[in-house]
Amino acid sequence: MVASPRSPDLVQPPSGASVPALIGLGANAVMLNIVTVVGVWTVYVVDDGTEQARNAGDLLAFGSFVAALLIVATGVAVIAWLWRARTNADAIDDLSASWSRPWAILGWIVPIMNLWVPRGVVGAVWSVSAPHRESAWPVNLWWTAYLAYLIGGRVASTDPADGFRSDIYPFVTFTGALAALLAMMVVWRITRFQEAQAVRLREALAPGH
Repeated sequence: MVASPRSPDLVQPPSGASVPALIGLGANAVMLNIVTVVGVWTVYVVDDGTEQARNAGDLLAFGSFVAALLIVATGVAVIAWLWRARTNADAIDDLSASWSRPWAILGWIVPIMNLWVPRGVVGAVWSVSAPHRESAWPVNLWWTAYLAYLIGGRVASTDPADGFRSDIYPFVTFTGALAALLAMMVVWRITRFQEAQAVRLREALAPGH
């Protein structure tokens, strides 16, 4: 990996930005796991048409609503962190052949492209930041789980009878919780990688080296 000739002070590890991202992802994982348990209970335990079933349905709807709010808030925090990490990647090494910095935001919102661009941005940041070309398997697992959650959610909402497939909903929310946990690993490790890179560049460009 070739160090940039620019000042190492340009590498500002996204430690502060990682805190709300990690908290949000953790809250998402907890909430989606709760929704998964309630969903399994609703679908496979309680009898349809009973008061217990109605209460379980109301609880599931409320949990899903809270989970949706958490996902939006966490998305903003993760994108803010990714922007900072992508900026650092340019200071650590040349990423001109990869997705440019605006795609750290646009990649999540442009239809169709949001199925692969965010993984490309995060993967490029990982490869530049990680020492000794460390395997990006956490990035790949995270994106696989996230796509399963995204696609599963679409499938679960297309039941021709009532517009909702409650039988697969617990699986969908479980994959969402798994994706959130894996995303926490990715955010934490890239942040640590960039902290180490900032120290390395500072030492390499210090007087006497």
